[in-house]
Amino acid sequence: MGISSCINVYISGGKNMTPTDIAAQLQSEILSGALPPGAPLSQVELAARFGVSRIPVRDALALLSAEGVITAAPNRTATVLKLSAEQVEEIYHMRMLLEGDLIARAVPEMGAEELAAVDEALKRSSREAGQPGWAAGDDMFHAALYAPARRPRQAAMIEDLRRIARVQIASYGHLATKTPRWVSEHEEIVQACHAKDAREAQRLLRKHLRGARNHLMRAIRQAGG
Repeated sequence: MGISSCINVYISGGKNMTPTDIAAQLQSEILSGALPPGAPLSQVELAARFGVSRIPVRDALALLSAEGVITAAPNRTATVLKLSAEQVEEIYHMRMLLEGDLIARAVPEMGAEELAAVDEALKRSSREAGQPGWAAGDDMFHAALYAPARRPRQAAMIEDLRRIARVQIASYGHLATKTPRWVSEHEEIVQACHAKDAREAQRLLRKHLRGARNHLMRAIRQAGG
């Protein structure tokens, strides 16, 4: 079972917590902004917090490192991943390439069933926009857009990049308040999907990602990153 599938599970009784449980709790806090980029993750402090030995904490941090949400090195305190503006630029450049390619492949494969799934994902993401669960709805919407392409490895790469971006976004809560614009852009992308216009869907998606990138990079630079 991956970490993401455990995110919303609350585990009580520290002695019963496994490395996966601990990693899920920490990743939830990282993606919510409770643990911001650059925050230290001391094995000693975490072991005391969860009521376990350092071994499951060490293993939990290894899981988080594999997920790309923390940086960890032997004999050093792990920290929540913190990217510079230049690194954010690179992440979004990769996302535009990979996600743009995937939606261009997906649109021609969208039949009634696939479009219904996209419409339902749009409703959920619009309903949750600006709420604490907005990121999960946004992830589901983008996953529904790309699923018809049937390219699981590429989709997995995109999921990793989106998760890394979310770690940075979470520390700038005001970015999630730009919901009217994000919802409108989602709706335009879906309209292009219904029109079977792959090129337009790709253009709108890349415009959407550029907007998200620009907001995040401005926030990082204003904070001195």
